Amino acid sequence: MPASTFSIAANATAVMFPRTFKASVQRQFTRPRVKQQTDNGRDWLESLEKASFEGPQGKQRVYRGGKGPLVFFQHGWEADSADLSTLGQAVMEAGFSVALIDGPAHGQSEGHKAYILLFAEGLGAAGTQLGQPHAVIAHSMGLPATVLAMARHGLAPGRVVGLGAPDALPRNMAFQGEAMGLSQRAVALMLEAVSESFGEPAANLDITLDAPNFTAPALILHGENDQIAPPVCAERIASAWPDAVSEVIEGVGHRGILRDPRVVERVLPFLTAGQQG
Repeated sequence: MPASTFSIAANATAVMFPRTFKASVQRQFTRPRVKQQTDNGRDWLESLEKASFEGPQGKQRVYRGGKGPLVFFQHGWEADSADLSTLGQAVMEAGFSVALIDGPAHGQSEGHKAYILLFAEGLGAAGTQLGQPHAVIAHSMGLPATVLAMARHGLAPGRVVGLGAPDALPRNMAFQGEAMGLSQRAVALMLEAVSESFGEPAANLDITLDAPNFTAPALILHGENDQIAPPVCAERIASAWPDAVSEVIEGVGHRGILRDPRVVERVLPFLTAGQQG
């Protein structure tokens, strides 16, 4: 495959101007370009109670509704709670209360910076202020943030559902870098930039490091055609998580998994199986 204009320029910058390259990466990984990706499901989302809690970047918006065991929903990077509205509505109608959380600097939440560590802090704060959830349903970056919140910030869900989630930041950056035609030097500089910006090695941000310590059952679903995180991520996560199962959903990609009725069919029994009494 011929190199793109972007990859040629990026690889050249990584060689000739590494500081400039790293500064650009740090901006891209800490400042979301957009706060939402879709209007699909927004009418239902807006029908819910709008509340807030104190997160690491200020007030975070949470959309609440329903009665029954509490389920948190956490979207991924450069998205908002509307992404999870299809599942949210189905879960609420199945007899659960729902709390769809806009991450820091996303959707209607305050803040200018956002990255996985801040998402994790926000989820920990939500558990403290809203109550510990029966389950968390998380898409994309939302799942590794959930794992960090469980490992570091006291989040204690009874069950976890992951959708289209990367298993480890370094592996995901290498996967996406290769897809974009970036050189090994460029990818290495990206990892350096992220480590410096986050204040800890990017290698720490790996679900398979924390998952072996968890007792909460997990359901890990992944789209067959996911171009953001490859389906093998689901297998790696489930293999490391003591009480987890994974499944690849045919014919859908990274965002298609959010609306697919087969996902609803798998998630609802999983949540119901964890109810007490």
